[in-house]
Formats: sequence, structure tokens, C-alpha cells
Amino acid sequence: MADDLHGASGGHRRLILKHSDKPRELENGLLVRIPDALTVSRFAMAAAWIAMRNAAPDAHATFAAIAILAAASDFIDGRIARWLGVAREAGGWLDSVADVTFVLAALSSYAAAGEIPWIIPLLIAVSFAQYAADSLWLHRAGAPVRSRLGHWGGILNYALVLAMALGAPMPAMRQQIIALVPAIAIFYIAAIIERALTYRRPRI
Repeated sequence: MADDLHGASGGHRRLILKHSDKPRELENGLLVRIPDALTVSRFAMAAAWIAMRNAAPDAHATFAAIAILAAASDFIDGRIARWLGVAREAGGWLDSVADVTFVLAALSSYAAAGEIPWIIPLLIAVSFAQYAADSLWLHRAGAPVRSRLGHWGGILNYALVLAMALGAPMPAMRQQIIALVPAIAIFYIAAIIERALTYRRPRI
């Protein structure tokens, strides 16, 4: 009889533990989605940017607000993931793809309108393709492998989008941005070369 009671209580304890794990699993699943939701929001902002450029190209304040929100989401999503303890390699790739999608959507819309040369979004696309390819096939890394200039290039990308949004109604600021295009292009080319130079270094 005592053995039966002991077995029954043990089974009951296991049942309680089993059920108590479900809220924890649910909570962990929700925590993972917080930084991912911030990252994915940049895809929505890219779509909104393109739609607004077609429907209301003079809504400069709206474009500036979208650019600030996109930059803010990029700044905090990884930090929140690390703070919650849910950072993972797939999140790094999602973050990088969301970044380049938003930046290319924004800058390509300006290039299509003749407001900046196509060389800028083209170099960003080439730089990202190189970054993704050598991370996956050369380094065989599960997460994106960043470079020093590449990191600053990511910051420059958002700065350029914001500058274009803010400078659109101001011809003097627009002229200054256009004057800086050769220097910006040289920086992107330098970032591409920096990554290419690592191909010659022996990997240990």
C-alpha cells in the first residue's frame, strides 16, 4: 500500500513538473520573438518606404521618422536578444538581411528618382553579397563574420538614408550629400578590398 502511495505521489510530482515546464517554454518562445519582431519590422519599413515614395514622395518628415525607427530597431534588437539570453546565429543573419533590405529599398528609391547615383546602392549590394558569401563558404561560420570597415559601413548606410530623408527639402544639404558621394563610394570599395585581403591570409 505504501509503495502504491509512493508511486502515485511520484507520478503526480512528475505530472506537475511536466505541466510547469509548459509556461516556461511558452515564456522562452515569446522572449525569442521580441528581438526577432524588432528585426522583422525593418522589412515592413522597407515596404512602407517604397509605397510612400510612390504615393507621397514629398512626405519628408515621414521618411525621416521611418529611417530613425529602422536605425533604432537595428541598434536595440541584438542588445535585447543578448540581455534576454536568446541571441542565436539565425538572428544574426536575419538582422543583416533586414538591414540591407531596408537600406537598399531606401537608397534605390532615391537612385531611381535621380537623386543619388546608382553606384551607392550597387556598392552596398556587392559589399553585402561578399560579406554573406565569405561568411558562409570561406569562414564556414554559422553567424555573419563582420569586418572593421564593414561595421562602420553599416552605420554609414543608415546615416546616408537619414541624411537623404532630412536633406530632401533642403537643396544646400542635398548638394553636400552629392558632393560626398565619391568619398562614400571609395569607403565602400575599401571595405570590399579589406575583406578580400583576408582571403590571402592563412586560416588557423
